[in-house]
Amino acid sequence: MMRQRKSFVRSITDSILSRFIDSLYLEELLGDLDEMYDDRRSSRGKFIADFMYCFDAVHLLIGFSKSTQHQNNHTMFISNMFRIAWRNALRHKQFTFLNISGLTIGIATCLAIGLYVYDETTYDTFHTNGNRIYRINQPMIWGDWNGKFASTGPGVAEALRSDAPEFEEVTRILAMGERTVRVTIDGKPSYFPEKKFFSAEENFFKVFSFEFVHGNPLTALKENYSLVVTESTAARYFGSEDAIGKLIELKNSDGTYTSYTIRGVVADIPVKSHLQFDMLGSLSSVEEMRDNSWKWIWTGFGTYGLVKEGTDINALTAKIQTLPPKWAATTTERIFNQSFDAYVAGKKWSLYLQPVSDIYLSSSPSQHRFGSTGNPQFVIIFGVIGILVLVLSCINFMNLSTARSGNRAKEVGIRKVLGSQKITLVRQFIVESTLYVVVAAVAALVLVQLSLNAFNNIAVKQLELLPHFANPYFIGILVAFILMLGVLAGSYPAFYLSAFQPAETLKGKVRSGFKRKGIRNGMVVFQFTVSITLIICTFFVQKQLSYTSSMNVGIVKDHVLQLHYMEQLGNGVDILKAKLESNPAFKYVSRAHSIPPYVWEGDRYKAEGPDQPVLDLSYARVDEQYLPLLGVEFIAGRNFDPANPADKHKIILNEEAVRALGWGSKDTWTEDSPIGKFVIQAFDKEEKLEVIGVVKDFNFNSVKEQIQPLLVMHHLNDLHWSFGSGKSYLALRLNPVAVQNSDDLQAIIDGVKAEIASIDPSVIFQYSFMDEEFENTFRAERQMGVVLNLFTGLAVVIACLGLFGLAAFSAEQRIKELGIRKVMGAKVHELVFLFSSEFTKLVVLAIVIASPLAWFLVDYWLSNFAFRTSIDIWVFVVASVSALAIAALTISYQAISAANNNPVDTLRNE
Repeated sequence: MMRQRKSFVRSITDSILSRFIDSLYLEELLGDLDEMYDDRRSSRGKFIADFMYCFDAVHLLIGFSKSTQHQNNHTMFISNMFRIAWRNALRHKQFTFLNISGLTIGIATCLAIGLYVYDETTYDTFHTNGNRIYRINQPMIWGDWNGKFASTGPGVAEALRSDAPEFEEVTRILAMGERTVRVTIDGKPSYFPEKKFFSAEENFFKVFSFEFVHGNPLTALKENYSLVVTESTAARYFGSEDAIGKLIELKNSDGTYTSYTIRGVVADIPVKSHLQFDMLGSLSSVEEMRDNSWKWIWTGFGTYGLVKEGTDINALTAKIQTLPPKWAATTTERIFNQSFDAYVAGKKWSLYLQPVSDIYLSSSPSQHRFGSTGNPQFVIIFGVIGILVLVLSCINFMNLSTARSGNRAKEVGIRKVLGSQKITLVRQFIVESTLYVVVAAVAALVLVQLSLNAFNNIAVKQLELLPHFANPYFIGILVAFILMLGVLAGSYPAFYLSAFQPAETLKGKVRSGFKRKGIRNGMVVFQFTVSITLIICTFFVQKQLSYTSSMNVGIVKDHVLQLHYMEQLGNGVDILKAKLESNPAFKYVSRAHSIPPYVWEGDRYKAEGPDQPVLDLSYARVDEQYLPLLGVEFIAGRNFDPANPADKHKIILNEEAVRALGWGSKDTWTEDSPIGKFVIQAFDKEEKLEVIGVVKDFNFNSVKEQIQPLLVMHHLNDLHWSFGSGKSYLALRLNPVAVQNSDDLQAIIDGVKAEIASIDPSVIFQYSFMDEEFENTFRAERQMGVVLNLFTGLAVVIACLGLFGLAAFSAEQRIKELGIRKVMGAKVHELVFLFSSEFTKLVVLAIVIASPLAWFLVDYWLSNFAFRTSIDIWVFVVASVSALAIAALTISYQAISAANNNPVDTLRNE
């Protein structure tokens, strides 16, 4: 049987063995190692087999070295160092346990956060030409122009191909929305919901190197009505059959179906791709692409360019700024009857190049993005916490090592008398610290591997550790990290201990570990400053999340069931609405084209009259039941009247919209009411919309944002164009009497599903609850809060481990002092107070430092929210008392134990 190729780890190990073991023995020894490796791999797995292979190799080096006598002496010297370190570790088991535990927690935390940060910062790096792929962004031309769109009009790609030869390829992708797929097998149709459907140009796979399983990437999207699907999608539709050449049908907005042919199958899209699709259609099949009228303002296209090798990106960015004035002018003249210069007066229509690897973690642009996005703020926060926790564990090691200096003083003195140089002693202590770090690192790797599933659930990630061991760079970084940490953690104790003078140490006059301890006390203060700061920040994260969950958003968002994809029902939605209105389980049933907290549609409007400014305002299209369903309060005028057909061209404003239009506030409406005034749609149709009502402001988007001006239109108003059919929803307010428990709720949901299926079984059934949707806007912050709780707890544990160790050593050093005080009449509680006060002062100092620091950090974080909780003093008091209580509990055992010692035993030798 042919032997499989050796792994990277074994190859490196063999290379090292060949340098130190005589060739006379090498072949036989490698053969034995290979046999043991094969047995272990088959029984215990590759990871254990690789580890034991390296372990056995180290043993072989001891007995079969071909080095010179000098090398043998050097090996014996190193071996002696490790032997001494090992004996010292066994002699002081408690301190060894504390040191290794602290380092293990610190390294494990740093490693877990490192995996998270690496995962977040390496999105879209798997493409072959990833370093040359850029997305073209532009200003938010539908908004205030200050922000950016992550999308452009379809005309941008045409302009780049024509006037920017620096691009090797330019391609476009368009989100097609949720669609129903019909697959017919043996005459029996099956329906599938498809939520990740995009259309792309035929050169899409020349830019992006997604792995093709079947089909030709160069031609898969060339023909009209062609599809590329992922492996899991093909399996969902056709099982194990080959999907190439198969037909599927996609439902259109009018209820008809269009047939597509599958011409390519790609591997499932990697998680670390900002583009996530299950089905990719040929862009040439999109009929709206044939209309050139909107090609520069239909900003729904992701435009990507592959630049040629050696392209100067700064020069290219400057060059493409000439394209909008040249190419978009015909669009502005045709749609707005304005020249390009008049249209952008006072603004700048620029084009921006964004590296594809920066897209996922960039907070800009925030509009019109495809796929999920990361949060750079979280990466920074967790990265800093990981470093701080590691620093805390190193401080523990330094503190405990220097505190125990008296135990090593005579050893240092004897070594110096026997001729040891200071550098030799420094090496000895650094070797000891490195040994601790190696043991802690192995334990940390095991701990991370065992807890990774739980961490993934908290962070909503799919992090893996073991696959990284196949990466030589990871191995190199890990080894370098361990060595660096060993040197850093051991440097201060090494130089501190090696500085002892033999004459003093051998006379027993060495400075005790708790004299001249300013540095050590400073380290303890730093540890608790970090821990208390994290505790306070964690309190405020939870306080802010609780505040946003309970705040009044101006609507009654509880018990509102929302049905999605109602646009797929076509006219059947009115039939469904009528059926549900007759159901006593619902108090209100309403149609809407957007629902809080995701009212994102907007347009340009102005108040009627000369020289009125054009405003970018949000709008919501709903029926007459929607505002009562939400419990929105009218402060002027009336709601839509279903008996008045003319109301479909009238509007209702919120207070912010009235102010934005220059019509004052409700205090001035007695003299100048907005009711009966007109708002002009200032885009292409210039239609006049009469104001019939004003409602109190309410949050129609996330409570992270300020309440914006809003126009409420009738859902039958056809003033605005939407690609495809546009989204449509039914909102249902549940009758509390009909919903007494979860079984009642499930029965209602099942009934609604059955009603939809009776009208059209192909319609995707998806529902949500409005209160949960508002909560979901803070999903990332909640995840951050949970992770912050975890790492704050670990930081506190590390600080307590160090404090416990120092308290134990202090008790050992002061045992005779406490015995004398007890003989002189001191009470146990007095001795406990005396012993504890030394550490309590350090914690109090840490509180004084941490409080203003935490205040600054919390205030900075809360500035991201439009509605924020107050920074209350009681939180600082609770956090401070908690820190003092934790510290007191940590040292109480040692304090009480030391105070209760029998003076006869402690003073026996005096």
